[in-house]
Amino acid sequence: MKRLAAAQLQHNFDPDDILYLIGDVNYSFVYLQNGEQVLSSRTLKWYSDRWPQFIRIHKGSLINPRHVHRCVLVSTITAYLIMGNGVRLPIGRRRINEVVDQLGGGTMPH
Repeated sequence: MKRLAAAQLQHNFDPDDILYLIGDVNYSFVYLQNGEQVLSSRTLKWYSDRWPQFIRIHKGSLINPRHVHRCVLVSTITAYLIMGNGVRLPIGRRRINEVVDQLGGGTMPH
């Protein structure tokens, strides 16, 4: 198999096409609207610094609020988001109030 130079592996994503990102140490899995999952050699912090409109909902998750289908509040310490593709992402218990405020309320219509 042919090896690619590191510069060729850089991905330029349009933030509007991204549903959410999941961090894995110094990498991020980027989940796109078209169903693709791309491994990026950037951290969630790197993405959150460049895309301030994205919301950090958990230590390991960064979401695009445009693609949130619903926010479900189970209790004061348990909540999750349902994304446009049907994936359920937990909200960190210390972040629940902040995330709900940033999304503008309990249930977000799609």
